[in-house]
Amino acid sequence: MRLAICLAHLARVSVAASGLVACGSLQGELPGELGGSWVVQEIAGASLGEGVDIYMEIDARTGAITGFSGCNEFSAAMGAFSNAVAVGSIQEQPGECASAEAATDEARFLGVLTSVHRFRRRGKALELLPQEQGEALLQLRLDDFATLTRPAPPPASQ
Repeated sequence: MRLAICLAHLARVSVAASGLVACGSLQGELPGELGGSWVVQEIAGASLGEGVDIYMEIDARTGAITGFSGCNEFSAAMGAFSNAVAVGSIQEQPGECASAEAATDEARFLGVLTSVHRFRRRGKALELLPQEQGEALLQLRLDDFATLTRPAPPPASQ
C-alpha cells in the first residue's frame, strides 16, 4: 500500500515536471547540489569512446545548462519541482565531430538528456535518472578544477 502511494506521488511529480518543459517555464532555482561543472563518465551504462569529451555546466541559480556534447556546444534549461527535474529543448551550435565515436556519443547523450526526471548526488558523482527505476541515464563527475575546455577541431583533410 505504501509503495502504491509513493508511486502515485512520483507520477504526479513527474507529470508536473513534464508540464514545466511543455510550458517552457524551466527557469528558476534548482537544488544547489545540481550546480557545478560536470564531466560525463557514462551514458546509459556505457563508457564514452576513446578521446571523447562531453561536459556540462549547471547553474543551479538560473536553471541554465551549457556545455559541449562531443561535437557541438549546447544549451538547455532545467527545471525542478519537488524531487523531480526536467530538461527542456536543447539548442546546439554548429560544429564538427572529431571522430565517429564523438558523433555516436553525442547522439546518445542528446538522446537521453531530455529523458532525465530524477537525480542522485553522491559526493562528487551525479546520476541523472529516468522517471522509472532503472540504471542511470548519465553518470557525471564534478570537475573541481574548472578545466572544461572545448577540444581542438579535427585537422583539415588535404
